Amino acid sequence: MVGVSQIFLTRFLFIIIMYRYIDPADDSFLNNDSIYQRILEQIYPITSNLKSEEDKKLILKMIANCYHEYHDSIRTKSESDTELLLSTIVSLLIQQSKEIESLSSIRKQ
Repeated sequence: MVGVSQIFLTRFLFIIIMYRYIDPADDSFLNNDSIYQRILEQIYPITSNLKSEEDKKLILKMIANCYHEYHDSIRTKSESDTELLLSTIVSLLIQQSKEIESLSSIRKQ
């Protein structure tokens, strides 16, 4: 019988593998999204200063996943580029909060 902690651990490992090994080129459907492209333009100064290509890919993948999940909220509240970037950062924080909660529940068990 599979325990709850095993399910959470499996989910956590899957997320790590997904972020580390999925090719960013798989996000080609986002290339036609003008709002997503505006986000990428805004974060370019940050990502261009990262030393490792792996770090750049990781951040871009995290942003793509958050944008995919929260695109309605990001688009609704974002008229200027600053609002767009802030909405994206908030979505990243929400996603991280969810991950921390799931890890905390695993740790408690």
